[in-house]
Amino acid sequence: MNLLILGLILGMAFGAILQLGGASSYHKIVGTLLLKDMAVIKLILMGIAIATVGIYALDLVDMANMSIKPTYVVGIAVAGLIFGVGFAVAGYCPGTCIVAAAEGKTDAVVTIAGGLAGTLIYSLVYPAMKGLIGITNYGEVTIPSALGVTGLWVAIPFSAVLLLLVFKVLKDRYE
Repeated sequence: MNLLILGLILGMAFGAILQLGGASSYHKIVGTLLLKDMAVIKLILMGIAIATVGIYALDLVDMANMSIKPTYVVGIAVAGLIFGVGFAVAGYCPGTCIVAAAEGKTDAVVTIAGGLAGTLIYSLVYPAMKGLIGITNYGEVTIPSALGVTGLWVAIPFSAVLLLLVFKVLKDRYE
């Protein structure tokens, strides 16, 4: 099977899981941000755990292209601030926003338009800010490279900790 088709199928399955888990609900997202509803956090942690092991396993057999971007501390801080404010105001992250738009939610469509507008603004402003952002370029920093090991050796225990959080810690504390 073509890998692009497999990716499409897996992406659609993940979108369906997000929708069924309530991640496309504004109220559920706000409850998550207020730490009153852990369902979406648990869903996302499980997705990260599975995807982390999966992508490193695919990389190990040369079926993934692990292209690590340089670590720009200023850029990451600004982007994190923008992402966090946008997440809190819109009630959607990029993935859940797409799911909500597919359900026909107008606020999600407006959020996507805002994200695209922000991307356009960034592309126009970036040349002027490139020097400032570049000051804090630390290169391709990863935990596996710092430890001198294959990424899968970090991915497996990392994912195990995330799954422990999902099935033990968050379950006991919030249910």
